[in-house]
Amino acid sequence: MVRGLLLVVVALWAHRIYGGELHIRRLSVEGDTLGRRQSLHDILASAGSDKAGHHGYTRFYSREFELLRDQPIRLVEIGVEQGRSMKGWQLYFANAATHVYGIGYGNWQTQFKTECDAAVQTATSAASACTIFRGDQSNATFLGAFLQDSGGRFDIVIDDGSHVPGHQRVTFETLWPSIVPGGLYTIEDVETSYWREDAIVYGYTMEGQRSIVGHMQAVAHAINREFTNGESPLPELYNDVSTIMFAQNMIILRKQTRFETAHFFNRTYRYQMNTRPKGGPYRLR
Repeated sequence: MVRGLLLVVVALWAHRIYGGELHIRRLSVEGDTLGRRQSLHDILASAGSDKAGHHGYTRFYSREFELLRDQPIRLVEIGVEQGRSMKGWQLYFANAATHVYGIGYGNWQTQFKTECDAAVQTATSAASACTIFRGDQSNATFLGAFLQDSGGRFDIVIDDGSHVPGHQRVTFETLWPSIVPGGLYTIEDVETSYWREDAIVYGYTMEGQRSIVGHMQAVAHAINREFTNGESPLPELYNDVSTIMFAQNMIILRKQTRFETAHFFNRTYRYQMNTRPKGGPYRLR
């Protein structure tokens, strides 16, 4: 009998805790009835961004961006189009000191630099600044002018521009130095690295394009150069990458924090006697 009563108590406790929690979660998803903030997915979906729809990028961004949500961040997105995700970033990163930048090319823009208008800026995000630049992401001169005008020091860069692998690499290598320690750089729509050479995207052909995915795979060796006598197959520019994540149709890189640089990435390997000769081939297959 005691065992039976114990089972009843456990069942009631489980219903109260887990059942109630599920009920709370369901209510918050359906209408945020408990005053909880909207999720990044819901915000971008309401803005009409395909990051929450077809691509499903919010399942990666949610966990990467959540800790920055209330911070005064500087974010730039390449590929403005109609400004759908720009609206979403302003709603999600709602700190009054946040500044959202956009880079667009070949769409509705006419000026080198404009403040976000009603087509992009949302009424609820008026407290945060929003600026859009017009230019070609494959043009290093334009990117340099953008950095000079904006001041750089970005916490987040999102490349949703032309999707051309060569453009993605030029943009990364130009903007990566402007990422602050601990900041994030995302390359979306890497699917084009798998396309045929006669494929076309936004009027650009894939002929002669080298895979951005294949290129970024070498970042793993740059991160682990401690174990290869400090050698890396990539330029020194890549030496301050802390982590790289390959996800479905996107790549996310995080820059080293100052602590990481000081304590982990500038040291001599403790088992140096076991490393290959300097200049020797990698054993990795």
